[in-house]
Amino acid sequence: MRYLLIITGLLLVFTVRLNAQEDYVPTFEDTIAVYDELFNNENPLHLTLKFDLKTFRKTKLKGTYLPAEMTCHVNENFQVTHPVRIKARGEFRRDVCTLPPFWVNIRYSGIEADSLRDLEVNRMKMVIRCKSSSVYKHYILREYLIYKIYNIITPYSYRARLVKLKFLDTSKDDNVIEDWAFLIEPSDLMTTRLNSVMIKNDKLSIRSVNQEVMTLLAMFQYMIGNGDFSVTGRHNIKLIAVKPPGPSGVLPITYDFDYTGLVDAIYAIPGETLGITNVTERYYLGPCRPDEAQMEAIQKIASHKDQIIDYIMGFEYLDEKERKEIVDYLESYFNEAEDESFISDYITPTCR
Repeated sequence: MRYLLIITGLLLVFTVRLNAQEDYVPTFEDTIAVYDELFNNENPLHLTLKFDLKTFRKTKLKGTYLPAEMTCHVNENFQVTHPVRIKARGEFRRDVCTLPPFWVNIRYSGIEADSLRDLEVNRMKMVIRCKSSSVYKHYILREYLIYKIYNIITPYSYRARLVKLKFLDTSKDDNVIEDWAFLIEPSDLMTTRLNSVMIKNDKLSIRSVNQEVMTLLAMFQYMIGNGDFSVTGRHNIKLIAVKPPGPSGVLPITYDFDYTGLVDAIYAIPGETLGITNVTERYYLGPCRPDEAQMEAIQKIASHKDQIIDYIMGFEYLDEKERKEIVDYLESYFNEAEDESFISDYITPTCR
């Protein structure tokens, strides 16, 4: 009789727990947690955007916002929809892309995540597939990987979050389009994370910023085959000043990597003044510095080589062939950088 009572009690507890799980109703706190950890999570964020794609394409050059609904799929059983606005962005991609990158304005969306609300983050950059051709999907994932590679090398970088995105096109009876995209960390989040402030100055030169950070940034750009950046005019560069005990002076933070040799987009053409015919050819655009300073940047990147390669090869959203192509391109840099004449042959002739 005693054992029967114990078993009956255990069954009752188990039943209550099951019922409690079945009765559990997710709250907005679940969504708040998703947005608070937006750039701390490696798993893809599942979002749906519902808006008029036809109107978006027609007005992409006007710089006007369009209304949209953004649904965050927190898990299989819970989703929350927020009213947002979207606006096309990007100098080149707004002209050539069927769907250019855009701003997602969340100012009146009702998203209550502390990390966004406390900093008054009003909008975020979303990068999507430029055109419908399947090759453009690979461009998105390759560009996302560049952000992750630079995060490995230095904290003075923008973070990115991979997005499994679903479009509902209201101009075609909610026609569904599924694709990859990624969000770029808002500058307010980046500067807070780095205990820094944004510097808005278009007249600073490559020689007037922190030279150690600039040299590392330039060597990284050389590694990925990027000649599409400039401190002067802040082209694909943001400038910050870090509070003590961080590095002194003005620090450059780079972004937008679709014109790199590592992405190798069909539309990417090297600058006419560089004297190269393809973006996959590397060209150093960093400051002229003593060999010891250049070697320090080279060695710092080299110290992360295994971690970078492992991250790429473990990136399950690109097939093995694509991952191998990316690794081969980076390996060509690492092999080049190990040569004794690397600095004199490839860095010094074009430094500034």
